[in-house]
Amino acid sequence: MRISASEWVLGDRPTAIRRAAAAGFDAIELDAIPGIDIAALQDDLAAAGLAVPSMCWAWNSESELGSPDPASRARAQTYLRGALEQAHELGASQIVVLPACRKDPWTDEPRIRGLERAAASIAEVLPDTPSDVGIALEGLRRIESFLMNTLDHSALVRSMIGHDDRVGLLADWYHVVVEEIDPVASMRQHAEAISLVHLAATERGPLLADSVGAAELAAQLRDMPAVRSYTIEYNVGDDDAALAQSLIFARSV
Repeated sequence: MRISASEWVLGDRPTAIRRAAAAGFDAIELDAIPGIDIAALQDDLAAAGLAVPSMCWAWNSESELGSPDPASRARAQTYLRGALEQAHELGASQIVVLPACRKDPWTDEPRIRGLERAAASIAEVLPDTPSDVGIALEGLRRIESFLMNTLDHSALVRSMIGHDDRVGLLADWYHVVVEEIDPVASMRQHAEAISLVHLAATERGPLLADSVGAAELAAQLRDMPAVRSYTIEYNVGDDDAALAQSLIFARSV
């Protein structure tokens, strides 16, 4: 099982690569940034001994797959195509996808309308992109995004997209522990579809063996056949020792 450090919590890209390698990681979840020099990045990753099993959606409230604005959806589709191609070049097997990058709704409408638009936008993109790269739909806490918050929401979007072999779910412990009535039961219910897991404690700190719910989560993770990799994603700050400890816990699962 690959265990990545998340780039966005470690600093700028050179810093993130250096810190991930120094903490003992052999993988990093990079942000999908358009227009980067792929060859130079591949050299930097090889020098650090880091693989890229997954990539992360770049937060942008002007480019949203579920938006009622056709121009915003089109921009998000362009970004998704480029991200999937970039992931293919870097050897990543999946990219995190967020359908809405805003706390407040675009307009007063049923939630299902935005989910339907997001699913249709994604379904249009997938057939013409590298088939070896899939997506992982991530639900967020409502304080971050209003549209897709639970694993049930993500599973509904997945069912509307189709392409089940390329569409999985992302279970982020930091989010599911708040949005799910029973987070472990929800992960168990969707175990066959969850392809990526993000690890952070409930307060966005390091997830360690003595963290709240860690034992129950670890037991469930041992029975998640579709998971391709874990990503450690919490507010690291300058504490690289805690980062290394969180890697030790993840390897124990």
